[in-house]
Amino acid sequence: MTAYNDKATPNSDNQGSAQTSDNPAIRESDNHAIKVTVNNAPEDNPATLWLIDDDAALRLVLADTFEDAGLNVISFTQAQAAWTRLNDILQQQESVTQLPDVILTDIRMPMMDGLSFSDWVHEHFPKLPIVIMTAHSDLTSAINSYQTGAFEYLPKPFDLDDAVVTIYKAINYQPNMAVANSTAEPAPKTITTNSSDTLSNIQVKPDADTRPKLASKATLVSKTNKTSNHKTNVKPAISANDNPSGIIGQSQAMQTVFRAIGRLAHSPITVLITGESGTGKELVASALHQHSPRHQQPFIALNMAAIPHDLIESELFGHEKGAFTGATTTRQGRFEQADGGTLFLDEIGDMPYSTQTRLLRVLANGEFFRVGGQQPVKVNVRIIAATHQNLEELVKQGKFREDLFYRLNVIRLPLPPLRTRPEDIPALANYFMQRAAEQMNSAEKQLHPTALHIMQTFEWRGNVRQLENVCLWLTVMATGDTVMVDDLPPELLANLSSDLEAYQEQNLPSQAMIQNDQIRSHSHSLSWQQALAAWAEQSLQTGETDILQTATPEFERVLLTAALNHSGGKKIAAANLLGWGRNTLTRKLQQLDISSEEGQKNHY
Repeated sequence: MTAYNDKATPNSDNQGSAQTSDNPAIRESDNHAIKVTVNNAPEDNPATLWLIDDDAALRLVLADTFEDAGLNVISFTQAQAAWTRLNDILQQQESVTQLPDVILTDIRMPMMDGLSFSDWVHEHFPKLPIVIMTAHSDLTSAINSYQTGAFEYLPKPFDLDDAVVTIYKAINYQPNMAVANSTAEPAPKTITTNSSDTLSNIQVKPDADTRPKLASKATLVSKTNKTSNHKTNVKPAISANDNPSGIIGQSQAMQTVFRAIGRLAHSPITVLITGESGTGKELVASALHQHSPRHQQPFIALNMAAIPHDLIESELFGHEKGAFTGATTTRQGRFEQADGGTLFLDEIGDMPYSTQTRLLRVLANGEFFRVGGQQPVKVNVRIIAATHQNLEELVKQGKFREDLFYRLNVIRLPLPPLRTRPEDIPALANYFMQRAAEQMNSAEKQLHPTALHIMQTFEWRGNVRQLENVCLWLTVMATGDTVMVDDLPPELLANLSSDLEAYQEQNLPSQAMIQNDQIRSHSHSLSWQQALAAWAEQSLQTGETDILQTATPEFERVLLTAALNHSGGKKIAAANLLGWGRNTLTRKLQQLDISSEEGQKNHY
C-alpha cells in the first residue's frame, strides 16, 4: 500500500475543496463512506486516483463516480499539470508518498497529449498503472495506448460501472509500493508483488451495501448527449486516407477486437483468427504484423483453400532441385520467405491432413525440410492462422489434427459478423464510398438516410466484403449524387416490402416534420405524458435509437430552466424546487451548458 501523509491534499489542480455528492444513496456521514484500499491497508488510507481530462463536465461526473466508489480522486485539467507533480516527485521536490495508485487520462488535450504522458510515466514509473480513455475509439488509438504501457484502454462512450471495475483491477494489479525513507534514488520506488488479480484483494469497507450506487449517473458517460458539446460526442468522419488498416468500428464488439490487437501486436505468440468469410481476418492479421516489432520484415499471406493439395508442401516448405518432375531449380517456400516476419495461413481448416503433421513440427521447433531436402532449415516466423470453419468439429470428424489445433489455438480472436454490428455500417459505407470514388476517379456519392437504413437492416451474409462490393456497385451504377432506395442492388431490395414504411419515408421526406409540428401544435391539449409518448412513438417509427439518451437531457433542461425562471435565477431556490442539492444543480448547469441568466430568458 502506498503510504499517504495525513495532510490535506487538494482534489484538483485548480480547486482546493473536495467535491460533495448530492446523491441520497451516497450522501452519508464520513463514518459510513465506502473506501477502497490497496492490499487490505488501514481504512483511513484510501487508494488514490489521478483523473486527467480537459472536459470540465465529464471530469466532474467521473470524479463524483469514483469518489462514490471509495477512491480518493485528484483531478487535473491537463496532463501537463500531472506531469509537473510527477516530475517534482522524480526530482525529490515532493515526497514519493504522493504517488497515486492509478491514473485515468484522456488522450487529446492541449499542451501534452495523454499518449505522450503515458509513455513518460511508463518510462519513469513503470509500476504505476495508467488507464487511457478517448472518444476517438479506433484501432490506432487502441494500439498506441498499449504501446505506451497503458494498463487498459476505455473507448468513449463507456459505462461508468465498467470504468469503476477497470480502475479496481488496475489498483489490484499494481504491486504494493514501499516508501523509501532515504533521499537516494527516489524515483522508481521499491515494489513487492501482489500475487492475485482478483477483486477480492481490494478492501471495500462499506457499512451497508457493498456496491457503489452508480446507476443514476451511468448514462452521463455510457451514452452520448446529443445536445451537449462534450468531446465524447465527436465522431469524426473516417477518411479512406486516414485509415490505412481499413478496420473500422465503434461497436463494442469491434472495441474488443481493437483491444486484442493492441495487446497481441507486440507478442510473438500464435494467434487463431476465427469468423465468417468477409469479416476481415486478413486485415486483422496484417494489423497484428504492422504494429509488431516484425513490421519491417515480410508479411506473407497464403490461402490454403486456393492451393492444390499436391502443391501445398512445396508452397510452404520449398523444394530442392530435382525433387519432382518439373523442379528444375531450388525454390524457397513461404516459411523461408517469411523468416523474421509473419506467415498468415488463411483457411487453415482446408490444409491436407498429411501437411498438418509437417506444420506441427515447424510450430514445435521452427525447423522443417524442403521437399526432397536432406538438411533441416530453421526459421523464426510468427504464425497467424485463420478459418471460417469450426475446427473443434473438424477434430471430432478426424479431418484436423487435435495436437495441431492446440498448437494454433493459443490465443483465439473471433471477429463479429457485420449483421451483429449494424451501428458500424454507416461509417463503413462512408469509407467504402470514398474509396470507390477514388478508384473510379469520380465524385463521391452520398447515401440517402432511407437507403442507409435498409443497408443496416440487411443480413450481409458476405459481411464487410459484400458491403464493399455493394458500395463499388453503387458508385458505378447509381445515377445522381445521392443514392436513393431505387438505386440499391436487387439483393437489398428483395425484402423491401417488409420495410415498406421506410421506403415511403423516402418519397415523403417531410412527413416526420409534419407530424412533429402536429404534436407541438396540439401539445396544449395533451398532458405532458401524452406528448412525450407521441414523440417517442414518432421517433421509433422514423428509426431512431437511444431515444432515452436523447430525451433525458432535454427533460432535465426543461425542468431546470423552469425552476430558474420561477426563482429569478437563484440557484439555491431552483435546486430546492427541483429536489436537488446545490452541487448537483451546478453540475447539471455545466453538463447542459446552461447559465442561470440564460435560464431566465429561455421559455419553453
